[in-house]
Order: sequence, then C-alpha cells, then structure tokens
Amino acid sequence: MRAVVTNWASWCWRHWSISIAAGVIIALFAGLIPSAHEVLPELARRPDVKTAFTDPMFGKQDAMLFLFSFLFFGPFAGFIAFFFALFILGVLGGIFLPMGRRIGFPEWLSTALYMVLVCGFVYVERDVWMQPSLWFLGLVARSWILVMS
Repeated sequence: MRAVVTNWASWCWRHWSISIAAGVIIALFAGLIPSAHEVLPELARRPDVKTAFTDPMFGKQDAMLFLFSFLFFGPFAGFIAFFFALFILGVLGGIFLPMGRRIGFPEWLSTALYMVLVCGFVYVERDVWMQPSLWFLGLVARSWILVMS
C-alpha cells in the first residue's frame, strides 16, 4: 500500500507537476492568464517584428524554416542554457555560501539571501534580456501565424 502524501515537503516531482499544471489550468479558465490565442497576435504585431517574413515569394517558406528550426533546436538550446545557469548558480553559491558560514549565518539563511540577490540582479538587469526575448518570441509568433494561416 502506498503512503498518503501528508505535506508538501514530501511531494515528488509528479505531485509538483500535477499541482502546477492544475494551477495553470485553473488560472487559464479563471482568466488570470491570457490564452495563446490572445498573446500570439500581440507578439506578432510588435513593431520590431512586423516586417519579418514579408517577402512575397519566400516569406511563408522562411517562416516555416524558422519555425522548424525553433522547434527542432529549441530544446537543445534550452537544455544547454539550463545547465549553464545551474553551473553559474553553483559557482556563485560556492563563493557566497561559505562567506555566509564565515559570517555566522545558518545555511538556510545564506541560501535564501543568495537566491534573493540573484533574483534581484535578474530583475534589475531585465533591460539586457527582456527586449531580445520579446523580439525572439515575436518572431516565433509571427512565423506561427504565417505558417498556420
């Protein structure tokens, strides 16, 4: 007989995945998160991607090739980026956590402070990564709309 999950700390990855998926579905139905049908046209109408794939002869083929490349190479790039981010977090954690121990902080406090500093840095430096990310998502949305139309 399987043990009953009694608290959130004993959850495995399946419990977390199901709970997050259920939360996203409930938020979609409640209207807290916009659907893809609302977001894709907004991203495709961005001024920096409005002129992409507009060639009358090869625009749709370029969009199809771009979309295929994104769908094929995207998981590999995401995999590499994920492990690169883990490596950077590990290196920085290996620097800052021993400093916290030397100061006399408990390890949980050093870890929490370190993660708050990392999240704060990402938020403060959002100008560096936000515009290129929105541009790329706009290209994906524009190519999706052109290929599916």
